[in-house]
Amino acid sequence: MIERPVIDPRPRWAGVDAARGLAVLGMIAAHTVPRPGGLGAEELVVDGRPSLLFALVAGVSLGLMTGQDAPPPAGARSEPRLRLVIRALALVAAGSLLWLLPHGIAVILDYYGVMFLLMVPLLFLPRAALAILGVATLVLAPALRDAVVRAGAPAQEPAATLVDYLLTGWYPALLWVPVLVAGLLAARSGLARPRVRIALVLGGATASLAGYGAGALLPRLPASAGLDLDAVTAEAHSGTVAELLGSGGLAAVILGLLLLALDPVGRGAGVGVRRGRRIVVLRRILEPLRALGRVALTVYVGHVLVIAALSPLGGAGRFEGLVGWGILILLSVAGVAVGLACEALGRRGPLEAALSGLAALPFRPARVQD
Repeated sequence: MIERPVIDPRPRWAGVDAARGLAVLGMIAAHTVPRPGGLGAEELVVDGRPSLLFALVAGVSLGLMTGQDAPPPAGARSEPRLRLVIRALALVAAGSLLWLLPHGIAVILDYYGVMFLLMVPLLFLPRAALAILGVATLVLAPALRDAVVRAGAPAQEPAATLVDYLLTGWYPALLWVPVLVAGLLAARSGLARPRVRIALVLGGATASLAGYGAGALLPRLPASAGLDLDAVTAEAHSGTVAELLGSGGLAAVILGLLLLALDPVGRGAGVGVRRGRRIVVLRRILEPLRALGRVALTVYVGHVLVIAALSPLGGAGRFEGLVGWGILILLSVAGVAVGLACEALGRRGPLEAALSGLAALPFRPARVQD
């Protein structure tokens, strides 16, 4: 019997699941929490930041799906690349369909799919090359976006849609590549290594302070050398270097802290009794987030459908008072319940399983009888 080599299933990292759950919860809150200042008022916690956390965890997931810190050899990489392409195209299709509904949400799934497509050629680069490319893209992509905007974005299709997805849309894929690269680098470096977790926390905190600090302080300085300091901002969805450093760094801090809190180093190696008890307590406290993170795609799509059905009440960003808070609680509890039910049944989320099955279709005849 001949068997095609298959990459070992990735382990469940409670910290990664909890970070993904927090990102989904934040996006749900952004679409339901009442906004006293109107649609134009930025909600400090939930606008922009959860989606960048979602992107960072996506990069980590790419690494987990492709061997973590021991990726497959060069001759066995075409299958994971093709699986990723199929997943990406499915997300683009699903996101495009969701945009047709009357919900008022800036859907992330199709942009997410485009990000995955951009990551295909980067998937197995050496870590040094990934780091250099991530830094270069962080600096150059916003400059390219600004140049395109100044020159006038194309109005004809398909160029207009392509520029929107890559540079000027709600979640510009090319600008967000450094965030996914950071997540992929973390997975390739080994999530179980203490130095990787510390690097996420300290490096993320440094980047976040630099980004938010630049956004807060530079516009207040007197203009010099022809620089437009007023254009330096860390506001949500601004796509600036300051925003990517600020919100992306914050996402790295959250991920690093959750890994430290929920996943003991060594995965089963000797852990002190006190620390073991703390981990058990933290896991119980954060279990709703972890459960939500296991079914993130299902919950995200479900919340878009629910908000579309409730559009007569206002739609995303327009729910008032107790209505918005009630919808947030309902969607959150339902999402956690779905996650816990799937875990109890030993199954993946419905859409997670469907997406995985779709990506595996070309490789279904994995065994051939002699």
